[in-house]
Amino acid sequence: MNPYEPEMVSIKNVILESKETKTFILNKQMQFLPGQFIQVSLPGFGEAPISISSYPDLEISIRAVGAVTDALHRLKPGQKVGIRGPYGNPYPLDYLKEKDILIVSGGCGLAPMRSFIEYYLLNRNKFSSLALFYGARDPGLILYKNELKEWGNIFSVKLTVDEPDGNWKGSVGVVTKLLENFEIPKNPVAMLCGPPVMFKFVTQLLNNKGISDDKIIVSLERNMHCGLGKCFHCNVGSKLVCKDGPSFRWSEVKGLE
Repeated sequence: MNPYEPEMVSIKNVILESKETKTFILNKQMQFLPGQFIQVSLPGFGEAPISISSYPDLEISIRAVGAVTDALHRLKPGQKVGIRGPYGNPYPLDYLKEKDILIVSGGCGLAPMRSFIEYYLLNRNKFSSLALFYGARDPGLILYKNELKEWGNIFSVKLTVDEPDGNWKGSVGVVTKLLENFEIPKNPVAMLCGPPVMFKFVTQLLNNKGISDDKIIVSLERNMHCGLGKCFHCNVGSKLVCKDGPSFRWSEVKGLE
């Protein structure tokens, strides 16, 4: 079997999540775990690595940011896309057992975290607690609005935006603002996914609150070409995001360019 050859699968449904992002529900059963990604392709346009944003069904949330993702956004239910994978290492689920998990996410970084949250909801007895801190540039870019409301009935969900509109009643400011007055639980592990600039300030704040770098897990993004660790296009220092990641302990990567 050619590992670079995609399988064409049909789209069951398309959900508009925000003014930039759509979720595609794919008609495909696949064995994967939260934190992994697939390569998604469209003949004539190219291929892009996309995080799996669900569990256990196969869904991907795509933000329109270029030629490939713009073309994917034009697809309708019944049309087909090419996929291959899954690739990458999942979140360290065994390590996370019985922990108090703090998810800190910005923008589209909530997509892979949604996969873990759905896993958590199916396995709540394995974990101590969960809290979500999520920031977006403006209210129109918040993902999974209905699910955020549902999640808030089960675990702590705190939201903030940088640029509020006239209807926004919540917090305004960067995501670190949500953490400043949060009382850290006794057995914490933090999971971060969002813009790289977020990592610096969130990890500093978490360190000041007593969470060490080895208890902070970050998800890195790169434009991965092969997904197999062959092309080295996704290296961060000595690490390959596709093969060694995409999630790492902050203590592994904090000093890498």
